[in-house]
Amino acid sequence: MTPALRTVEEPSTEVLDSGEVDVGARIRWVHAAPADPDAPDDPGPLTFCGIATSDLEREPYSPDEPGATWYPPSQRTRRCRSCEAALQSL
Repeated sequence: MTPALRTVEEPSTEVLDSGEVDVGARIRWVHAAPADPDAPDDPGPLTFCGIATSDLEREPYSPDEPGATWYPPSQRTRRCRSCEAALQSL
């Protein structure tokens, strides 16, 4: 059984130029976290790789069909490999 997931984004520390439109430039990594059992629409306190979700931005994306990626397709290159490995071991 796949756990309920929430996707969160780690903000980038890069300085962006004024008028920046590349949303990927403002995101360092996209992480996965289990859903909070008391508030299923929110992430739990830690990502699958152990980062506190309180320091991350919530991403509204969630997989809506079987076989869909846990991360937004537009963020494929920024997905956290540790979160992904943890999810594959479940």
